[in-house]
Amino acid sequence: MSTQEIMKYADIDVGFQFPGPTVPVSREMIAEFAAASFDHNPLHWDNEYMEKTRFAGGKQFEDVIGHGLMTYSLMTRAMTDWLWPDMGEHRRLETRFRKPIYPGDEITIQGEVVDKRETAKGKWLVCNITAKNQRGETVATGDGLAEVLA
Repeated sequence: MSTQEIMKYADIDVGFQFPGPTVPVSREMIAEFAAASFDHNPLHWDNEYMEKTRFAGGKQFEDVIGHGLMTYSLMTRAMTDWLWPDMGEHRRLETRFRKPIYPGDEITIQGEVVDKRETAKGKWLVCNITAKNQRGETVATGDGLAEVLA
């Protein structure tokens, strides 16, 4: 589909895939997200805290971890980057965080249309959004809903 044509509901098939960003995660990125979100939990910046702390079930992390909402923002970006230029709207994204994201990881987002629903109020695309690290491990999944206006 060229960028000059507006995406139409009838032209999008179940199985259509759309790419999202690939983003290297650094300590600086995590610190900047903490500042922007006002989330200064020591999980995200304090190495000593992370070395000493055992979490539920005895879980210990390898390092400080990226914010879940940082991952969510990348997943949302995949939807809006795809939809907005073609007059579509991102309406919802429910996310599940599967694995932590560490400094040094590279996160890639991928989306896929898994269902289409036309109602009296709109034309809807149900999407699966996946975030994977550089090892191909799924770090987050999401169920998204988009509305196509044309």
